[in-house]
Amino acid sequence: MEPVAILKRREQQHLFDDGRDALRFNADVLDTAKQLMRDLASHLRPTDTFNVLLFSGGSAVLSPQSLPATPGNIQHALGFIDREQGAGSTELLPALQRALALPQDERLSRSLVIVTDGYVAVETQAFDLIRNNLRNANVFAFGIGSGVNRFLIEGLARAGSGEPFVVTDPREALAIAKKFAQYIQTPVLTNVAVEYAGFDVYDVEPVTIPDVLAERPVLVFGKWRGSPQGAITIHGNHGTGTHSQTLDVAHVTPLSTNTALRYLWARHRIAMLGDYQTLDPQDELVKQITTLGLTYNLLTAYTSFVAVDEVIRNVGGQNTSVKQPLPLPQGVSNLAVGGAVPTVLEPETYALMGVVGVLLLWMMRKQQQRNGA
Repeated sequence: MEPVAILKRREQQHLFDDGRDALRFNADVLDTAKQLMRDLASHLRPTDTFNVLLFSGGSAVLSPQSLPATPGNIQHALGFIDREQGAGSTELLPALQRALALPQDERLSRSLVIVTDGYVAVETQAFDLIRNNLRNANVFAFGIGSGVNRFLIEGLARAGSGEPFVVTDPREALAIAKKFAQYIQTPVLTNVAVEYAGFDVYDVEPVTIPDVLAERPVLVFGKWRGSPQGAITIHGNHGTGTHSQTLDVAHVTPLSTNTALRYLWARHRIAMLGDYQTLDPQDELVKQITTLGLTYNLLTAYTSFVAVDEVIRNVGGQNTSVKQPLPLPQGVSNLAVGGAVPTVLEPETYALMGVVGVLLLWMMRKQQQRNGA
């Protein structure tokens, strides 16, 4: 196993009006990232190799090639993270390109671990790069901090055919790192490829196949035209050599219980197109998502369902009001909640009116005294 951790460098940008608060916030995020890195490294075996790439305005790599996961190398990596002081905009695409360009041992299952708060400059090319290189590296995204950009983390997970991981507090890092280690520790098949012969296959997802892990089955969705005949061949490498398996399509009988597959494919496609639409809105993407929603009767950002119920549920017409609690986001005080406009005067207002009345009465008496004089 050869993980390459991609860590977002500490950004010295002002996230709040007070610059000191901004630095304190970024320090908390960096502490969470370092704790996560430390816990991830603790699950590496001596036979594993690893590397670290820090990115902000530019990028810095721990070593030109991956290092054995010895205690000394792990401590060297943690010191490398501590010494870095990043600045400038944070761009994910150049970091991914540099990480994928690092020398690779094809006998190992390689995983790229992206650790970021998610507030980075991301282009659609980053999703394309991940989707088109899954055969070369598994990609996993770790979101850190209480204000993590979950859209990006979940979008990267979809592009990488993996599971998103979120660490909001350094105390959670150990449990999340353990879960991730179990997730990737047993590669079953690497360098996986699927070939189709004898029938027309199109709109296949994912476009490249990630490693098959014991804890992660790989689902390949697609459509076909014409007659159900031909063959599907799966190639890959395992611990002792190569693996190849061919399935004769003509001998497979369609089952009515598998009708949900078409909807699973459509949902996957809609989610993927939605990620691209959020980053780079285009009318063509809206059209594709809308067409899929209407064709497969699925709820999307541009289609909805209208339900008509002719049964009277509330015969008496008496309504019941229920107060629904809405928890605030972590770190947000109750001051963010707007109060209702008072229907009666506040006590302070009455006091002020009393003072004004006394002053007016005093002024009237003074005027009367002057007139009497």
